[in-house]
Amino acid sequence: MLSKKLTSIRARLFFASALLLPVFLGVTGFFLDRAFQTSLLTAEKTRLQRNIYLLLSAADLPTKPLRKNDQPRLSMPKELKDKDFERINSGLYAYIYDDKKQLIWQSNSTSLQTPPTYDQISPTLQDKQPAEIIFEFENENYFIAYSDIFWVVAKNREVPFRFVAVHDSEDFIDEKNAYRNQLWQWLGAVGILLLISQTAILRWGLQPLKKLAVSLNAMQSGDTIDIEGDHPDELQDIVDNLNQVLAREQALRQRYRNSLSDLAHSLKTPLAVMQAKLSQASADEELQQLASDQVARMNQVVTYQLQRAVSSQQQGSNQRADLEPIVHRLINALQKVYANKAVTTQVELAPHSIFAGDEQDLMEVIGNITENAFKYGKSSVKVQSETRGKQLIIYISDDGRGVPVEQQARILERGHRLDTSLPGQGIGLSVAADIIHSYDGDISVSPSSLGGAQFKIVLPLAH
Repeated sequence: MLSKKLTSIRARLFFASALLLPVFLGVTGFFLDRAFQTSLLTAEKTRLQRNIYLLLSAADLPTKPLRKNDQPRLSMPKELKDKDFERINSGLYAYIYDDKKQLIWQSNSTSLQTPPTYDQISPTLQDKQPAEIIFEFENENYFIAYSDIFWVVAKNREVPFRFVAVHDSEDFIDEKNAYRNQLWQWLGAVGILLLISQTAILRWGLQPLKKLAVSLNAMQSGDTIDIEGDHPDELQDIVDNLNQVLAREQALRQRYRNSLSDLAHSLKTPLAVMQAKLSQASADEELQQLASDQVARMNQVVTYQLQRAVSSQQQGSNQRADLEPIVHRLINALQKVYANKAVTTQVELAPHSIFAGDEQDLMEVIGNITENAFKYGKSSVKVQSETRGKQLIIYISDDGRGVPVEQQARILERGHRLDTSLPGQGIGLSVAADIIHSYDGDISVSPSSLGGAQFKIVLPLAH
């Protein structure tokens, strides 16, 4: 079912979009999420660095000189300007460590927190700018920024202090998750909207093709003689070329009709004269009957070919033709024509061998192939039939030299003859093949059980 649907241009474009659009939106969502997360991390880093600078600006040392072994005492104000440092469990915490890795100060917000040890942050002093890292302790994630400051307290004496700012990542994670939820919801909605829009665009864009199909159906049914209407630029050239081809084909068909009409009228008068004279003759009644039958047959052929030329489409879909009388009539005539060969014939026809088509078509097909069997066979010809489902299958065999495998397809071509020593124009089999194919039938050649060639003809069976 899917393969049938995909034969439609609209279905192909829709399914291609349905497959590619999620990939495109997924890649877009991934990069937007990464960009937003990078933005959040940058904002977090900036805030922690600002807090470090706040701590540095608030810290102070005594101004009086220290003796060599005195330990300087760093002083901090009771309250910091950033209120989050004063509110307990606010998520923002500050710590200061001395050169002995001891905690010498912590913000009021850390009252219920266990401070990290000096080595948990970094085991050694580093002379660098505040840096952002992600650090985990007590099963929670935190962002930590720290700066090691070397404070000059006396000549040739510097005392290191470590200033640390810690921020809980809960707000960061909540904001990131909220953004992701909103992002994928909006991308999903955009994807659905795009598919709906593309379906409408495809319907509108392919409407000219539907209009072209309607014009072709109208022309095929005979309502118009060409493809009418205005079409988009991409199709107009095709429509114009098709109309030119149709015009040439109609002109050519009209010339054929006129030629066949002239031929039919030219032959009808001499045939009528011959038939009148034959009816008056008395000598050799058998010859008279044979000549009369053949003249009548020629008259039927001329009339039939004229009807085929002037008809706009194949007729006979509602007609029926019994195979048996046609086969016997043709064999009787051919036995008289080839009386000197004394051909033995076998006719084995299945019951209800009824052809769903025109009787003249069936006579033309069976006549051409059976005549070839009499012409090229040595002494035996067999005609068989069978019915299979909706098919009437006819076998015509002879005991001649047969048809080489490499020639089996070529002998059905117009003008091709295997044996040029016998009279003929080489169009009988091609005419038969054209008639068979006009009924969606088939014809093939294979070796015969009689030793020569066997023609297998498949035609529609009448029910």
